[in-house]
Amino acid sequence: MPALVVAGTVLFAPMAASPQAQALSLSDAVRYALAHNPTVAQQASALAQAQNALALQKGLTFPTINGSLQSYLTKSSASYGGIYQVIGAQQQNVFSQNTASIGSQYTLNAGGLGFLKLAQSQAQVDQSAATLKRTRAQIASSVTAAFYGIAQKNALVAIDQNDLSYQNILLQNAKAKERAGIAAGVDVLRAQVAQEKSASTVVADKAAVLDAQEALAQSVGVPIQTAFDVPTTIAQPALPQGTVDTLVSIAQNTRPDIRAAQYALRDARLVRKGFDRELFPQIQLNGSFGNQFSPTNAVSQQAAIDSQFAAENAALIAGGHPPLPLSAKPIVSRGSPGYWSIGATTTFTLPFVDYGARHTERVEDDASIAAAQASLDTAQGQAELDVRQAYRAAQTAQSQLAYAQDESRLGVEAARIAQLQYQNGIIALSDVAQAEQTSVAAQSDLINARVNYVNAIVNLRVALGTYDADNAVADF
Repeated sequence: MPALVVAGTVLFAPMAASPQAQALSLSDAVRYALAHNPTVAQQASALAQAQNALALQKGLTFPTINGSLQSYLTKSSASYGGIYQVIGAQQQNVFSQNTASIGSQYTLNAGGLGFLKLAQSQAQVDQSAATLKRTRAQIASSVTAAFYGIAQKNALVAIDQNDLSYQNILLQNAKAKERAGIAAGVDVLRAQVAQEKSASTVVADKAAVLDAQEALAQSVGVPIQTAFDVPTTIAQPALPQGTVDTLVSIAQNTRPDIRAAQYALRDARLVRKGFDRELFPQIQLNGSFGNQFSPTNAVSQQAAIDSQFAAENAALIAGGHPPLPLSAKPIVSRGSPGYWSIGATTTFTLPFVDYGARHTERVEDDASIAAAQASLDTAQGQAELDVRQAYRAAQTAQSQLAYAQDESRLGVEAARIAQLQYQNGIIALSDVAQAEQTSVAAQSDLINARVNYVNAIVNLRVALGTYDADNAVADF
């Protein structure tokens, strides 16, 4: 916004900021607020839980494949006969066995209940994501309003300081006229009153700036002493393109609250479809394959083979024949050819007496669908209302901004001329004071109009639902 010069002073000069490190811009403030807001954190946690539930439901809906490695080892006292002692069989006191297998277990619901639950879990994830997006957009809107509230108060302080300089000049002129005998002493008193009032206003508005900065810091979650990089020129983004009916249509297809209501309705309908789950059988399928090897048995078998081989060689030698070579001795192979197994179990359960549980479940499901449909209808109606009112508010703010610019320009020029006229004895001090009050009010109206237009644009973007929280303020 260009500076306006009156009687050697500058209007809308930025307020001198106290030296602070790490001054935050609007985008920085929005990002920090989104990262530290407890509501956002809770909804992000709810989204993570819904995503975890979806992943678990996928494991129940689709077959899972698991690998297994097992090593079994047992050892007992050599004097312990074991359970086969009664038949004269000696149990091994050391036994080990290794198993490697790949298998799967799958529960098939013939009525499609698993896929209904999977779709229901996906709807809950989508609903949580839409709710989170809506909350993030609302936080971006509130932070923007507070951020430009500081810019608004900074500009008002600049106006107050300029007004104080204006009143100082009037006081000097009144004193000079009093000494020259061309003005009454009451003009000096009136000028002093106006000067004191302007000085008081400067003090109050400076305190309001600090209050606004601390309030924004608290809402964002940064230390209260944090400085904000508030621009001296307030942005004036353009209105979204298209008619209001087009914007309403866009909002009803993109707003996160409508998407959340749609997913809630879908969830309720899927729950209702699962009502007939007992009318279909449930099939448990399982299958596995792998390899199993017992080192203990292999050693025992090899020992038996070695003993038999030695006995045969001893018999051959006793009969005058040459012994068998070691290469002729059988060697127990390490491992086994492997194994596989498959199985299926079908279960069909039909409740004969359930004390009205199925009937009340169906009534509850139907009521949930009706409630979800009503919520969706309400959300769609609210979206249309929000967009129409936000668009109208943005148009109104834009028109008021144009009027305020002319009002401020004319008010400043009128105050400058009134000051010159008083210096030359053409008008009274009261006329100058009235002109200055009108000028100050006009400049304040211009600042308010600029801030109102920015807030109206942000509210319209949030109402449309086409911007995420960061992009909604990226061009400010």
